[in-house]
Amino acid sequence: MIMNRKAIKHFATLCAKGVNDPKTTKPHQLPIYATAGFEFETSIESINSFQLQPGTHVYSRYGNPTVEAVAQKIADLEAFGTGKEAFGLLTSSGQSAVHLVIQSLLKPGDVIITQGNLYGGTTELFKKVFGQSNIDIQFVDFSSKEAIIAMLQKYAQNKVIYIETPANPTLSCIDIQMVSDVAKTYGVLLIVDNTFCTPYIQRPLSLGADIVIHSTTKFLHGHGASMGGVVVGMDKELMKGKIWEFYKLIGCNASPFEAWLIYLGLKTLSIRMKTQSANALEIAKYLESHSKISTVNYPGLTSHRDHSLACRQMNGFGALISFDIKGTYEDAITLMDALELCAMVPTLGETDTMILHPASSSHVKIDKDIRMQYGITDTLIRLSVGLESPEDIIGDIDSALTKIQV
Repeated sequence: MIMNRKAIKHFATLCAKGVNDPKTTKPHQLPIYATAGFEFETSIESINSFQLQPGTHVYSRYGNPTVEAVAQKIADLEAFGTGKEAFGLLTSSGQSAVHLVIQSLLKPGDVIITQGNLYGGTTELFKKVFGQSNIDIQFVDFSSKEAIIAMLQKYAQNKVIYIETPANPTLSCIDIQMVSDVAKTYGVLLIVDNTFCTPYIQRPLSLGADIVIHSTTKFLHGHGASMGGVVVGMDKELMKGKIWEFYKLIGCNASPFEAWLIYLGLKTLSIRMKTQSANALEIAKYLESHSKISTVNYPGLTSHRDHSLACRQMNGFGALISFDIKGTYEDAITLMDALELCAMVPTLGETDTMILHPASSSHVKIDKDIRMQYGITDTLIRLSVGLESPEDIIGDIDSALTKIQV
Protein backbone atom coordinates (compact mmCIF):
# COMPACT_ATOMS: atom_id res chain seq x y z
CA MET A 1 0.00 0.00 0.00
CA ILE A 2 1.33 3.43 -0.94
CA MET A 3 1.60 5.63 2.12
CA ASN A 4 -0.80 8.61 2.02
CA ARG A 5 1.15 11.41 3.67
CA LYS A 6 -1.91 13.67 3.74
CA ALA A 7 -3.66 11.23 6.06
CA ILE A 8 -0.86 11.52 8.63
CA LYS A 9 -1.46 14.25 11.22
CA HIS A 10 1.07 13.27 13.88
CA PHE A 11 4.86 12.73 13.97
CA ALA A 12 4.58 9.33 15.74
CA THR A 13 2.43 7.99 12.91
CA LEU A 14 5.02 9.02 10.32
CA CYS A 15 7.72 7.24 12.36
CA ALA A 16 5.70 4.05 12.63
CA LYS A 17 4.60 3.69 9.01
CA GLY A 18 6.59 2.04 6.23
CA VAL A 19 8.04 3.77 3.20
CA ASN A 20 7.15 3.75 -0.46
CA ASP A 21 9.52 1.66 -2.57
CA PRO A 22 11.41 4.19 -4.76
CA LYS A 23 12.87 1.53 -7.10
CA THR A 24 12.73 2.57 -10.77
CA THR A 25 14.78 -0.23 -12.31
CA LYS A 26 15.19 -3.95 -11.70
CA PRO A 27 17.98 -4.78 -9.21
CA HIS A 28 20.80 -6.89 -10.68
CA GLN A 29 21.09 -8.99 -7.50
CA LEU A 30 18.28 -10.75 -5.66
CA PRO A 31 16.83 -8.44 -2.98
CA ILE A 32 16.44 -9.57 0.61
CA TYR A 33 12.74 -9.49 1.40
CA ALA A 34 13.14 -8.97 5.13
CA THR A 35 9.48 -9.01 6.03
CA ALA A 36 7.33 -11.29 8.14
CA GLY A 37 4.09 -10.42 6.38
CA PHE A 38 2.87 -9.03 3.07
CA GLU A 39 0.37 -6.19 2.73
CA PHE A 40 -2.89 -6.38 0.79
CA GLU A 41 -4.60 -3.52 -0.98
CA THR A 42 -8.09 -4.91 -0.38
CA SER A 43 -9.91 -7.57 1.60
CA ILE A 44 -10.67 -9.42 -1.62
CA GLU A 45 -6.94 -9.61 -2.38
CA SER A 46 -6.34 -10.98 1.12
CA ILE A 47 -9.09 -13.59 0.77
CA ASN A 48 -7.83 -14.71 -2.65
CA SER A 49 -4.23 -14.84 -1.47
CA PHE A 50 -5.01 -17.15 1.43
CA GLN A 51 -6.99 -19.41 -0.86
CA LEU A 52 -4.14 -19.61 -3.42
CA GLN A 53 -1.59 -21.37 -1.22
CA PRO A 54 1.15 -22.08 -1.93
CA GLY A 55 1.62 -19.39 -4.53
CA THR A 56 0.88 -15.86 -3.43
CA HIS A 57 2.77 -14.22 -0.59
CA VAL A 58 0.95 -13.71 2.69
CA TYR A 59 3.39 -14.60 5.50
CA SER A 60 7.07 -15.54 5.27
CA ARG A 61 6.56 -18.87 7.02
CA TYR A 62 4.33 -19.82 4.08
CA GLY A 63 6.68 -18.41 1.46
CA ASN A 64 9.07 -15.53 0.91
CA PRO A 65 10.35 -14.25 -2.47
CA THR A 66 14.05 -14.42 -1.49
CA VAL A 67 13.71 -17.89 0.00
CA GLU A 68 11.66 -19.20 -2.90
CA ALA A 69 14.05 -17.82 -5.52
CA VAL A 70 17.03 -19.59 -3.94
CA ALA A 71 15.10 -22.84 -3.45
CA GLN A 72 14.10 -22.77 -7.11
CA LYS A 73 17.67 -22.12 -8.24
CA ILE A 74 18.86 -25.20 -6.36
CA ALA A 75 15.96 -27.19 -7.82
CA ASP A 76 16.97 -26.04 -11.31
CA LEU A 77 20.55 -27.17 -10.65
CA GLU A 78 19.37 -30.60 -9.51
CA ALA A 79 17.12 -30.99 -12.56
CA PHE A 80 19.70 -29.66 -15.02
CA GLY A 81 19.98 -31.84 -18.10
CA THR A 82 16.78 -33.80 -17.46
CA GLY A 83 14.46 -31.51 -19.40
CA LYS A 84 12.07 -31.68 -16.46
CA GLU A 85 10.97 -29.21 -13.80
CA ALA A 86 11.87 -29.62 -10.15
CA PHE A 87 10.59 -27.79 -7.07
CA GLY A 88 12.44 -26.83 -3.90
CA LEU A 89 11.75 -25.88 -0.29
CA LEU A 90 14.51 -24.09 1.60
CA THR A 91 14.73 -24.95 5.30
CA SER A 92 16.61 -23.64 8.33
CA SER A 93 19.18 -26.50 8.35
CA GLY A 94 20.00 -29.80 6.73
CA GLN A 95 18.56 -31.63 9.72
CA SER A 96 15.28 -29.74 9.40
CA ALA A 97 15.14 -30.73 5.72
CA VAL A 98 15.48 -34.41 6.67
CA HIS A 99 12.93 -34.01 9.47
CA LEU A 100 10.46 -32.28 7.16
CA VAL A 101 10.53 -35.02 4.55
CA ILE A 102 10.33 -37.96 6.93
CA GLN A 103 7.57 -36.42 9.05
CA SER A 104 5.49 -35.51 6.02
CA LEU A 105 5.81 -38.95 4.41
CA LEU A 106 5.66 -41.37 7.35
CA LYS A 107 3.41 -42.06 10.31
CA PRO A 108 3.76 -44.24 13.45
CA GLY A 109 4.42 -47.85 12.52
CA ASP A 110 6.12 -47.02 9.23
CA VAL A 111 9.73 -47.86 8.32
CA ILE A 112 12.86 -46.01 7.19
CA ILE A 113 15.19 -48.31 5.27
CA THR A 114 18.68 -46.84 5.29
CA GLN A 115 22.41 -47.52 5.54
CA GLY A 116 24.49 -47.96 8.67
CA ASN A 117 27.15 -45.42 7.69
CA LEU A 118 24.95 -42.34 7.55
CA TYR A 119 25.98 -38.98 8.95
CA GLY A 120 25.76 -39.44 12.72
CA GLY A 121 23.24 -36.64 13.19
CA THR A 122 20.84 -38.25 10.71
CA THR A 123 21.09 -41.61 12.46
CA GLU A 124 20.41 -39.91 15.80
CA LEU A 125 17.43 -38.08 14.32
CA PHE A 126 15.96 -41.32 12.99
CA LYS A 127 16.48 -43.21 16.23
CA LYS A 128 15.82 -40.64 18.94
CA VAL A 129 13.20 -38.39 17.36
CA PHE A 130 11.33 -40.65 14.96
CA GLY A 131 11.87 -43.61 17.24
CA GLN A 132 9.68 -41.83 19.80
CA SER A 133 6.97 -41.71 17.14
CA ASN A 134 7.25 -45.47 16.61
CA ILE A 135 8.80 -45.06 13.17
CA ASP A 136 11.19 -47.97 12.73
CA ILE A 137 14.69 -47.72 11.24
CA GLN A 138 16.19 -50.69 9.44
CA PHE A 139 19.73 -50.91 8.06
CA VAL A 140 20.52 -52.78 4.85
CA ASP A 141 23.55 -53.43 2.67
CA PHE A 142 22.85 -51.30 -0.40
CA SER A 143 25.59 -52.99 -2.39
CA SER A 144 23.31 -56.04 -2.57
CA LYS A 145 20.20 -55.77 -4.73
CA GLU A 146 18.93 -59.01 -3.21
CA ALA A 147 19.28 -57.62 0.32
CA ILE A 148 17.29 -54.51 -0.61
CA ILE A 149 14.52 -56.61 -2.16
CA ALA A 150 14.41 -58.89 0.89
CA MET A 151 14.12 -55.88 3.18
CA LEU A 152 11.31 -54.36 1.14
CA GLN A 153 9.46 -57.68 1.08
CA LYS A 154 9.88 -58.13 4.83
CA TYR A 155 7.91 -55.02 5.80
CA ALA A 156 4.33 -54.54 4.67
CA GLN A 157 4.18 -51.11 6.32
CA ASN A 158 4.52 -47.84 4.46
CA LYS A 159 8.24 -47.18 4.02
CA VAL A 160 10.87 -44.99 2.39
CA ILE A 161 14.46 -45.62 1.37
CA TYR A 162 16.91 -42.99 2.59
CA ILE A 163 20.52 -42.98 1.41
CA GLU A 164 23.53 -40.67 1.22
CA THR A 165 26.18 -41.26 -1.40
CA PRO A 166 29.08 -40.91 -0.98
CA ALA A 167 28.54 -41.76 2.67
CA ASN A 168 29.69 -39.63 5.58
CA PRO A 169 32.49 -40.26 6.51
CA THR A 170 33.53 -43.49 4.78
CA LEU A 171 32.92 -42.22 1.22
CA SER A 172 31.36 -45.51 0.15
CA CYS A 173 29.04 -45.09 -2.83
CA ILE A 174 25.60 -46.49 -3.56
CA ASP A 175 24.24 -47.23 -7.03
CA ILE A 176 21.37 -44.73 -7.15
CA GLN A 177 19.91 -46.06 -10.41
CA MET A 178 19.84 -49.64 -9.12
CA VAL A 179 18.23 -48.67 -5.82
CA SER A 180 15.74 -46.46 -7.65
CA ASP A 181 14.71 -49.28 -9.98
CA VAL A 182 14.09 -51.60 -7.03
CA ALA A 183 12.23 -48.88 -5.10
CA LYS A 184 9.92 -48.16 -8.02
CA THR A 185 9.14 -51.86 -8.42
CA TYR A 186 7.85 -51.87 -4.84
CA GLY A 187 6.23 -48.42 -4.93
CA VAL A 188 8.69 -46.96 -2.41
CA LEU A 189 10.04 -43.41 -2.49
CA LEU A 190 13.82 -42.97 -2.69
CA ILE A 191 15.35 -40.02 -0.82
CA VAL A 192 19.00 -39.13 -1.48
CA ASP A 193 21.22 -36.83 0.56
CA ASN A 194 23.39 -35.15 -2.10
CA THR A 195 25.25 -32.79 0.25
CA PHE A 196 28.75 -34.12 -0.45
CA CYS A 197 28.50 -33.99 -4.22
CA THR A 198 26.17 -31.07 -4.96
CA PRO A 199 24.45 -31.12 -8.36
CA TYR A 200 27.76 -30.10 -9.94
CA ILE A 201 29.03 -33.64 -9.42
CA GLN A 202 25.92 -35.79 -9.06
CA ARG A 203 22.21 -35.37 -9.87
CA PRO A 204 20.18 -38.11 -8.18
CA LEU A 205 16.90 -36.99 -9.78
CA SER A 206 18.32 -37.93 -13.18
CA LEU A 207 19.09 -41.38 -11.78
CA GLY A 208 15.55 -42.01 -10.56
CA ALA A 209 15.55 -40.56 -7.03
CA ASP A 210 12.25 -39.05 -5.91
CA ILE A 211 13.58 -36.49 -3.43
CA VAL A 212 17.00 -34.91 -2.97
CA ILE A 213 18.14 -33.31 0.28
CA HIS A 214 21.07 -31.01 1.01
CA SER A 215 22.58 -29.29 3.95
CA THR A 216 23.14 -25.99 2.13
CA THR A 217 25.45 -25.05 5.01
CA LYS A 218 28.12 -27.11 3.28
CA PHE A 219 29.24 -26.91 -0.37
CA LEU A 220 26.20 -25.16 -1.82
CA HIS A 221 26.97 -22.06 0.23
CA GLY A 222 30.68 -22.85 0.48
CA HIS A 223 31.73 -20.09 2.86
CA GLY A 224 30.35 -21.30 6.19
CA ALA A 225 28.45 -18.05 6.77
CA SER A 226 24.92 -19.45 6.83
CA MET A 227 22.84 -22.41 7.93
CA GLY A 228 20.28 -24.02 5.70
CA GLY A 229 18.82 -27.08 4.08
CA VAL A 230 16.80 -27.81 0.99
CA VAL A 231 14.33 -30.43 -0.21
CA VAL A 232 14.00 -30.92 -3.98
CA GLY A 233 11.62 -33.11 -5.97
CA MET A 234 9.94 -33.33 -9.36
CA ASP A 235 6.52 -34.43 -8.10
CA LYS A 236 4.73 -31.08 -7.99
CA GLU A 237 1.72 -32.46 -6.14
CA LEU A 238 3.93 -33.94 -3.44
CA MET A 239 6.26 -30.94 -3.10
CA LYS A 240 3.58 -28.25 -3.16
CA GLY A 241 1.01 -30.38 -1.40
CA LYS A 242 1.88 -32.72 1.44
CA ILE A 243 5.47 -31.61 2.04
CA TRP A 244 4.66 -27.89 1.76
CA GLU A 245 1.76 -28.29 4.23
CA PHE A 246 4.17 -29.65 6.84
CA TYR A 247 6.75 -27.01 5.89
CA LYS A 248 4.20 -24.28 6.60
CA LEU A 249 3.00 -25.81 9.87
CA ILE A 250 6.34 -26.90 11.34
CA GLY A 251 7.96 -23.51 10.77
CA CYS A 252 11.27 -24.91 9.50
CA ASN A 253 11.59 -22.33 6.72
CA ALA A 254 14.88 -20.55 6.04
CA SER A 255 15.18 -16.85 6.79
CA PRO A 256 15.50 -14.43 3.84
CA PHE A 257 18.97 -13.34 4.94
CA GLU A 258 20.27 -16.90 5.23
CA ALA A 259 18.76 -17.67 1.83
CA TRP A 260 20.47 -14.63 0.32
CA LEU A 261 23.85 -15.78 1.64
CA ILE A 262 23.30 -19.17 0.02
CA TYR A 263 22.42 -17.36 -3.20
CA LEU A 264 25.80 -15.58 -3.16
CA GLY A 265 27.62 -18.86 -2.58
CA LEU A 266 25.83 -20.63 -5.41
CA LYS A 267 27.35 -18.22 -7.91
CA THR A 268 30.79 -19.81 -7.43
CA LEU A 269 29.65 -23.41 -6.91
CA SER A 270 30.96 -24.74 -10.21
CA ILE A 271 34.39 -23.14 -9.83
CA ARG A 272 34.78 -24.16 -6.19
CA MET A 273 33.76 -27.78 -6.71
CA LYS A 274 36.04 -28.19 -9.72
CA THR A 275 39.08 -26.83 -7.88
CA GLN A 276 38.40 -28.50 -4.53
CA SER A 277 37.84 -31.87 -6.20
CA ALA A 278 41.14 -31.58 -8.09
CA ASN A 279 42.92 -30.65 -4.86
CA ALA A 280 41.33 -33.58 -3.04
CA LEU A 281 42.52 -36.07 -5.65
CA GLU A 282 46.10 -34.83 -5.32
CA ILE A 283 45.98 -35.05 -1.51
CA ALA A 284 44.33 -38.48 -1.61
CA LYS A 285 47.17 -39.82 -3.78
CA TYR A 286 49.70 -38.48 -1.28
CA LEU A 287 47.85 -40.06 1.66
CA GLU A 288 47.65 -43.42 -0.12
CA SER A 289 51.45 -43.48 -0.45
CA HIS A 290 52.20 -42.68 3.22
CA SER A 291 53.55 -45.47 5.40
CA LYS A 292 51.63 -44.34 8.51
CA ILE A 293 48.23 -44.49 6.81
CA SER A 294 46.51 -47.84 6.37
CA THR A 295 43.43 -46.90 4.33
CA VAL A 296 42.36 -43.95 2.19
CA ASN A 297 38.71 -43.55 1.28
CA TYR A 298 38.30 -41.41 -1.83
CA PRO A 299 36.16 -42.43 -4.84
CA GLY A 300 38.69 -40.92 -7.24
CA LEU A 301 41.35 -43.48 -6.32
CA THR A 302 41.39 -46.64 -8.44
CA SER A 303 41.89 -48.55 -5.17
CA HIS A 304 38.50 -47.40 -3.86
CA ARG A 305 36.04 -50.28 -4.05
CA ASP A 306 33.36 -48.06 -5.59
CA HIS A 307 35.64 -46.28 -8.07
CA SER A 308 33.93 -47.65 -11.18
CA LEU A 309 30.49 -46.77 -9.79
CA ALA A 310 31.67 -43.26 -8.96
CA CYS A 311 32.98 -42.88 -12.50
CA ARG A 312 29.57 -43.92 -13.81
CA GLN A 313 27.26 -41.76 -11.71
CA MET A 314 29.44 -38.81 -10.66
CA ASN A 315 31.00 -35.98 -12.65
CA GLY A 316 34.20 -35.86 -10.62
CA PHE A 317 34.88 -37.24 -7.16
CA GLY A 318 34.27 -34.43 -4.69
CA ALA A 319 36.31 -32.73 -2.00
CA LEU A 320 35.88 -35.19 0.91
CA ILE A 321 38.51 -37.72 1.93
CA SER A 322 38.70 -39.99 4.94
CA PHE A 323 41.69 -42.02 5.99
CA ASP A 324 42.74 -44.45 8.72
CA ILE A 325 46.05 -43.92 10.43
CA LYS A 326 48.11 -46.78 11.80
CA GLY A 327 47.94 -46.53 15.56
CA THR A 328 45.37 -45.84 18.25
CA TYR A 329 42.57 -43.46 19.19
CA GLU A 330 45.17 -41.42 21.06
CA ASP A 331 47.36 -41.26 17.95
CA ALA A 332 44.43 -39.87 15.97
CA ILE A 333 43.98 -37.13 18.58
CA THR A 334 47.72 -36.40 18.46
CA LEU A 335 47.53 -35.96 14.70
CA MET A 336 44.53 -33.64 14.97
CA ASP A 337 46.29 -31.43 17.51
CA ALA A 338 49.51 -31.26 15.48
CA LEU A 339 47.89 -29.77 12.37
CA GLU A 340 48.33 -26.05 11.74
CA LEU A 341 46.66 -25.31 8.39
CA CYS A 342 43.78 -27.79 8.56
CA ALA A 343 41.08 -26.27 10.75
CA MET A 344 39.44 -28.51 13.34
CA VAL A 345 35.79 -27.65 12.63
CA PRO A 346 32.67 -29.86 12.94
CA THR A 347 31.42 -29.10 9.44
CA LEU A 348 32.62 -29.35 5.86
CA GLY A 349 32.38 -27.87 2.39
CA GLU A 350 33.96 -24.47 3.01
CA THR A 351 36.75 -22.74 1.11
CA ASP A 352 39.42 -23.76 3.62
CA THR A 353 40.46 -27.29 4.51
CA MET A 354 38.81 -28.73 7.61
CA ILE A 355 39.54 -31.89 9.52
CA LEU A 356 37.41 -34.00 11.85
CA HIS A 357 37.80 -37.10 14.01
CA PRO A 358 34.35 -38.75 13.66
CA ALA A 359 34.69 -41.19 16.59
CA SER A 360 35.08 -38.30 19.04
CA SER A 361 32.74 -35.81 17.37
CA SER A 362 30.16 -36.36 14.61
CA HIS A 363 29.64 -40.05 15.45
CA VAL A 364 30.29 -39.98 19.19
CA LYS A 365 26.63 -40.81 19.92
CA ILE A 366 26.59 -43.79 17.58
CA ASP A 367 27.13 -47.23 19.16
CA LYS A 368 30.75 -48.27 18.70
CA ASP A 369 29.74 -51.67 17.31
CA ILE A 370 27.74 -49.96 14.55
CA ARG A 371 30.55 -47.51 13.88
CA MET A 372 33.14 -50.25 13.58
CA GLN A 373 30.88 -52.41 11.42
CA TYR A 374 30.71 -49.66 8.81
CA GLY A 375 34.34 -48.60 8.91
CA ILE A 376 34.03 -45.60 11.22
CA THR A 377 36.98 -46.62 13.36
CA ASP A 378 38.71 -44.91 16.27
CA THR A 379 41.54 -43.92 13.94
CA LEU A 380 39.48 -42.59 11.03
CA ILE A 381 40.06 -38.96 10.04
CA ARG A 382 37.77 -36.95 7.74
CA LEU A 383 39.25 -34.22 5.55
CA SER A 384 37.17 -31.60 3.73
CA VAL A 385 39.57 -30.16 1.16
CA GLY A 386 39.45 -26.45 0.43
CA LEU A 387 40.89 -24.01 -2.09
CA GLU A 388 44.40 -23.76 -0.64
CA SER A 389 47.41 -25.03 -2.55
CA PRO A 390 47.31 -28.81 -2.09
CA GLU A 391 51.08 -28.76 -1.54
CA ASP A 392 50.61 -26.69 1.62
CA ILE A 393 47.95 -29.04 2.98
CA ILE A 394 50.13 -32.05 2.19
CA GLY A 395 53.00 -30.40 4.03
CA ASP A 396 50.80 -29.76 7.06
CA ILE A 397 49.60 -33.37 7.22
CA ASP A 398 53.11 -34.71 6.58
CA SER A 399 54.48 -32.68 9.48
CA ALA A 400 51.67 -33.81 11.81
CA LEU A 401 52.22 -37.46 10.95
CA THR A 402 55.79 -37.23 12.25
CA LYS A 403 54.28 -36.85 15.74
CA ILE A 404 52.88 -40.37 15.59
CA GLN A 405 55.16 -43.25 16.52
CA VAL A 406 54.03 -46.46 14.83
